[in-house]
Amino acid sequence: MVFDTGVFVEILAGSELGRGLMEELLSGKVKSVTTDLNLTELNYIICRKVGWERSREILDKLLLSGYVEVLRAGDFTERAARMKCERSLSLVDCFTISAGEALGVRVLFARREEELERELDRRPFDVEILFAEDLF
Repeated sequence: MVFDTGVFVEILAGSELGRGLMEELLSGKVKSVTTDLNLTELNYIICRKVGWERSREILDKLLLSGYVEVLRAGDFTERAARMKCERSLSLVDCFTISAGEALGVRVLFARREEELERELDRRPFDVEILFAEDLF
């Protein structure tokens, strides 16, 4: 399953939602993949809260945990660019969804986002989009 940045934010924040997601990872029921672009986004989100050095430590621990496989966003550039051209979504969301489409696996967002909901209503994606807030 491709994890959007918000999923990692919830896990690292230790929220109720994040704890449920972590249990799924620890049990092996879910295998997570994400793009390096998502990790770039996660890095600056964490940095704004706790500073650069602590952010790097947290990301290093996440990567060393073995619970996430990181894909090169560059492998999905054309697909993501086309999606961005056709849909009103953030560029990172386009890469996240494009990775799921290319791999043929579901994409998990932490919470429903207005722009993503609007695009889902307008036209379905070529991959199943899930929201952790609906699962836990």
